[in-house]
Amino acid sequence: MYDYESLKISHGKEVPQTVDAPILVFDMFEIRDVFISLMIILIFGIVFFSWWTMTFLLILFLGVNPIIKKKNERGIFFHYPYKVLHMSLPGIFNPKGRRRFSD
Repeated sequence: MYDYESLKISHGKEVPQTVDAPILVFDMFEIRDVFISLMIILIFGIVFFSWWTMTFLLILFLGVNPIIKKKNERGIFFHYPYKVLHMSLPGIFNPKGRRRFSD
């Protein structure tokens, strides 16, 4: 058997167990955006064969979306509609009424 301990010490680096930053593809796109873009290509490019819709959505998700995410904090697409439209979502974590349990 080979002993790779010396190679590990000289060339290896420790990797943390948790990922605190999103996984990037081409140092620009988050992995979630890439999978959404693949689904857009599958649905609008192959199933429905709607090239203009596919192109428009790809420009939004791969062109405009990273710019908006860079300029704002995380969760902008989830929190912005609730803040602007004064929406409330009653449920287990934030029941309707005077007392607030979350946020």
